[in-house]
Amino acid sequence: MKQASFATKVGSTADVRRGSDVILVHEPEIGAAMRTKGRFYFLSEAPSGSPAALALASELAQLTRDGYYADLSAGIEASLRKALRSANLRAAQRLKEVRAAPLLHCACAVFVGGEAYAARIGASQVFLVRHARLFLPGEEPGELADFVHRTTTRQATSLGADPDLLPPIWRQKIETGDTLVLASGGLVEGLGAEALKSAVVSLHPRAAAEHLHNRFVAEGLTGSDAVLLVEMTHARGAAARVASAPAQVMTAEVSAAETIRTGLDWVWRRRPRVATSVRATAAPATPTAVTKSVAIGLEPVPMRGASLPRAPDTARQRVARQRLLTTMFAAALLVISIGIAGIVLRDYQANQVFADYRSAALGVEEDIASARRLMTQQVPDRERAKERLASAAERVEQLSRSAAAEEQRLAAFRTEIANLVDRLSDVGIDLARIAADAKPRQLAATGNGIYAADPAAGRLWRIFGDPIETSVVLQKGQRSVGAPVAVAVIEDVVYAIDDQRRVWKAEGNAVVEVTPPDSDRWKSVTGFAMFVGNLYVLDSVSGQLWKHEPDRAGRFGAAVPFIATPLAPNAARSVAVDGDVWIVTVTGEVLRLRRQGLATAASRLDFTARWEGEPARPAAIQALESQSSLYLLDAEGRRVVRMTRDGRETARFALPADLPPAAAFYVSEGRELAYTVHGGKLAVTSISR
Repeated sequence: MKQASFATKVGSTADVRRGSDVILVHEPEIGAAMRTKGRFYFLSEAPSGSPAALALASELAQLTRDGYYADLSAGIEASLRKALRSANLRAAQRLKEVRAAPLLHCACAVFVGGEAYAARIGASQVFLVRHARLFLPGEEPGELADFVHRTTTRQATSLGADPDLLPPIWRQKIETGDTLVLASGGLVEGLGAEALKSAVVSLHPRAAAEHLHNRFVAEGLTGSDAVLLVEMTHARGAAARVASAPAQVMTAEVSAAETIRTGLDWVWRRRPRVATSVRATAAPATPTAVTKSVAIGLEPVPMRGASLPRAPDTARQRVARQRLLTTMFAAALLVISIGIAGIVLRDYQANQVFADYRSAALGVEEDIASARRLMTQQVPDRERAKERLASAAERVEQLSRSAAAEEQRLAAFRTEIANLVDRLSDVGIDLARIAADAKPRQLAATGNGIYAADPAAGRLWRIFGDPIETSVVLQKGQRSVGAPVAVAVIEDVVYAIDDQRRVWKAEGNAVVEVTPPDSDRWKSVTGFAMFVGNLYVLDSVSGQLWKHEPDRAGRFGAAVPFIATPLAPNAARSVAVDGDVWIVTVTGEVLRLRRQGLATAASRLDFTARWEGEPARPAAIQALESQSSLYLLDAEGRRVVRMTRDGRETARFALPADLPPAAAFYVSEGRELAYTVHGGKLAVTSISR
């Protein structure tokens, strides 16, 4: 079987910039040399700023090439190994003479007869890109290994480090479309294998080399960015020899048919005589009545006038006629050419649109992958990750306006970007992905999870587990439940108030209504708290805190005004009860109230907040008997403040700056976490010190 012939497309960073690296490409012009020794490619790394190192690297490249082509006594593998050993020995001798000898690295490849031979010394790498996958040379000839497995090891730290080095030669069959990559160690470590593979797969070798160089500079990486790309394509001029047509053999049936055809041809050549004899025999002696009638009927019909003889054409008329035909033919060709050009232009524009779309989509994937890498590295770089995600989001918006837009793929990009942005903002879950209008207003927690009252979505959410899951405890329209506006807990029992001023009790899987008989006294439900079985409702419209005590059956009694001197209308904003009553006003003032002696109503105690630094403006308060501190939510300042019960601030915890102001919060001292609601998102912030 005749071997396939290949042509090469070569690209390298030597086409882009001049540096301290040496890239040597030698493709013989003589057919005998091409068949026996093949094409030679060499890449050498040398430290920048050292003319001596550059001169030595160039000398070693020339020595390796000349040694390989001069050795005709052995096979390809032996010749290449011998040439590399000579270059390594020369490097060892020269480097002994230099103080602070530089480190030289090299990679070499040869293409001969449909096979590739490759070797490397030092940090330089050799890759093979086949079917959009990146492979490393294996330990044995013909063995390929995925880059992630890294099966190969370095035999020497640099060129000339070991004078007795015997470099291993890797051998592999080549297929059409394969690309061999000789790359510096700094480029591979800096940009990563994925960026290298993407450039090789999607771009021409020259464009890929330029793209990798630009990426290396843009990333601010140091070291060598040398790369040599060789793509193998099928040679168009290598057509197979056309075999001569086989001689035709006449079968018996064809021979009989030819004999019959010969007889028929003899009769057909004598047809004029036979036709004349037949007409003479069949012609009647006198015209019949029918023929006479036809002749009489046709006689009155006007006869066509006899055509006059045409004058012969002159030379001028013939030339004019030829010019007219030529002009018409040229016009027809022009119209056809314009039509073909329009079709070609339209196809080119369509292909260009698709090519630009694919290139931009690869850019989005690279930005997302870079953001993931920045987020998961040992020291996460959140700011750069945000920049990459912002760039990816902008590119997705541009892609959505393209004629080649793929809505499903763009939706996947948007979802992935949103998930990463949420991770950067410490978002545990986005309830808006479950219910589009979700916006919880109040949080409470038990050992079974966090409960969120969400009047906008008409649900009482239960948020639990790791990873975080959700379930619905109450939902508007089910069991005559309205939209939950407030929630409070006692141990593992959950109480909620809906927008119809009805109180619901959820314990386990049982949900019952426990509305007090005179709930119509509430003019509004601004806040809600439970303490020692008592139900407290903050009514900001009337400026009162209503208290309902349960009887032995667990039914709540009539409302009792708990504040001796009601507050100004619409002045209260949040309430918490831990034995004392804590109220936050719309001005950010914290009030402390307590029932004195035998009084049935609570009076105000002296309480002054002592802030550390800028005064906070609380919007909500948490005071639990089981916790040692008070916690205040400063929505405008985007922080949670910890305070002792005598008013001394002890700590401040910043909330995510990229999210809207928090609407509700809950602090778990046991887990050292603060849960805050930002629109439909639940953020989790550590409060550990």
